[in-house]
Amino acid sequence: MESGLTLTGDMMLVLVVLTATIGLFVSELVRVDIAAILVMVAIGLLGLVPANELFDGFASNAVLSIIAVMILGAGLDRTGVMIVVAAYILKVGGKTATRIVPLVSGTVGVISGMMQNVGATALFMPVMSRISNRTHISLSRLLMPITGASSASARSSSSSVSSMGSTVSLILALKLLRGILFR
Repeated sequence: MESGLTLTGDMMLVLVVLTATIGLFVSELVRVDIAAILVMVAIGLLGLVPANELFDGFASNAVLSIIAVMILGAGLDRTGVMIVVAAYILKVGGKTATRIVPLVSGTVGVISGMMQNVGATALFMPVMSRISNRTHISLSRLLMPITGASSASARSSSSSVSSMGSTVSLILALKLLRGILFR
């Protein structure tokens, strides 16, 4: 009776690429986005994924919405809005994690009740990065609780709250407002 798993050449190659990917992410030798692109190119060149399927992940609405929210967050950061938000959080919450984390977690929890929880978390990443730099609190210590608050809010919020952020509800609301305002 054979109980062992036999690794094929492709399986071993995937493990090597996965190990290299984790190594690049952890060591931060290159930026994370550059590392991700390098890995995507590597799996294509190694033939682990057919070339015509390499970009299929970008067809997902979830992936595109996360990218859009991160671009929106970066834009808000460049305009200075996130600096104001970070300054307000530091003013109200002080410079200790025990005061900052509940304040930001509650805010992200409320926001994620009205939009996608991943998007709410991504929107606050520049704010948390600024707060981390100013307070010397590790970024991971600040980010972990807000991802939990965001996920918990998404799971526990009622359908009436979570549907406010849905695309269909927003389109219907805009059409209704357009009909009322522009008769």
